Amino acid sequence: MNDLSVEVKAKEIHEKSTSNKSTSATTYKVQSGDTLSGIAQKFGTTTKALQNLNGISNPNKIFAGQVLKVKGTTKAKTSTYTVKPGDTLSGIASKYGTTTKALQNLNGIANPNLIYAGQKIDCEWKS
Repeated sequence: MNDLSVEVKAKEIHEKSTSNKSTSATTYKVQSGDTLSGIAQKFGTTTKALQNLNGISNPNKIFAGQVLKVKGTTKAKTSTYTVKPGDTLSGIASKYGTTTKALQNLNGIANPNLIYAGQKIDCEWKS
């Protein structure tokens, strides 16, 4: 398996639901060449979140054909964060357990390096 490849094939995404209405999860079937970090980036989450959701202790040990949960069953909570001098979008993302890309998408931020003190940033995290 080539750990440098982050090619993710969206056609392998499958929606699942069970008879319990409060329990549903999106799963992803790992393809040859996938990395956990690449999958996390594709789904706007973190490698650590995928590890926790799937009980993976070593993020470098996933295999083709493995089915991973990529969306938990808990609802996301939202908060508004006011940017302070010296803040970075990646630092804010880390504080909320999300990714810079997820914050960019949520807030319509094209350039993650262009945020300013006083700016309001919507943040989501899993409860």
